[in-house]
Amino acid sequence: MSRGARVPGRHGTASVVVGAVALLALTLSGCGAEVERTEAVRTADAFSAAATSEPGAACRLLAPRTLDAVEEDGTPCAQALAEAGLAPAGEGSSVTVAGHSAQVRYADDTVFLARFDDGWRVTAAGCERVSTDDAVPYDCVVDGG
Repeated sequence: MSRGARVPGRHGTASVVVGAVALLALTLSGCGAEVERTEAVRTADAFSAAATSEPGAACRLLAPRTLDAVEEDGTPCAQALAEAGLAPAGEGSSVTVAGHSAQVRYADDTVFLARFDDGWRVTAAGCERVSTDDAVPYDCVVDGG
């Protein structure tokens, strides 16, 4: 074979392989995103359910900074959550995941989460929008600041 000669079909095969690898990567990233959404919702649901009935279990789902903020005045987390008066979240309506952050919206609550090495943790809960201006932050009953 002379230098510079094309091998029939070889270039086309490489394109197919590259295309298949790219498609597989896109498919897997889509599956990963769905898994992240599912896990974020699962954590938010567990926190919302436990916050009113089993606050100690809800405390174990808080992000470290949020746990510190809840216990800031020396009140144990379970007692502080029980006294916070979190209302039932209601039906879930949407979840948004962006990198290591997630927002789960319910009919009567919005829960914010962050992804840690051991999974999703709640950073804020009992949140409601107090302004139509997106630049104004949510007002949250539980917040890690």
